[in-house]
Amino acid sequence: MIIFINGAFGAGKTTVAEALQKQLPNSIIYDPEEVGMMLRNILQPIDTRDDFQDYATWPGLVVQVAKEIKQTYDKDLIISMTIWREDYFLIVENGLKELDDYFYHFCLTAPEDVLKKRLMAREKYDWAINMAHKCAEALQPDVFKTHIDTTQNSPQEIVDYIIQEIG
Repeated sequence: MIIFINGAFGAGKTTVAEALQKQLPNSIIYDPEEVGMMLRNILQPIDTRDDFQDYATWPGLVVQVAKEIKQTYDKDLIISMTIWREDYFLIVENGLKELDDYFYHFCLTAPEDVLKKRLMAREKYDWAINMAHKCAEALQPDVFKTHIDTTQNSPQEIVDYIIQEIG
């Protein structure tokens, strides 16, 4: 099984993923940001992009790493990542669906002012704060369904909902 928790920076993805992982004993959390950081470290001398998701190899590597983890460790994956660009999201989503028939996507949402308030409580999140408006708006289309409002639901209520949805 693969559970992909998407949403804007500050929506609560990491909190929900960690709580969900505690209730799903055969699961591990896979953060594709690590793939992006690896690419940035390798490519920075020749390709200086603000967003590592813009590296052409990033979406495919996210899927490939998920495949390797699933094949090697036979664990359910909980993926926590902001992917707001529809084209990148579809590449990753379609690739993950090919890996496992039990693929679920949930998109955590919150109003922009709430996202910014949450992000300002963190250190070194200027880039994420600047992205709050773009992400909150970009994640609204149905392609990013199922939407879950994190201002109306506690992390545990969201976890309970996800568990109910995945059966």
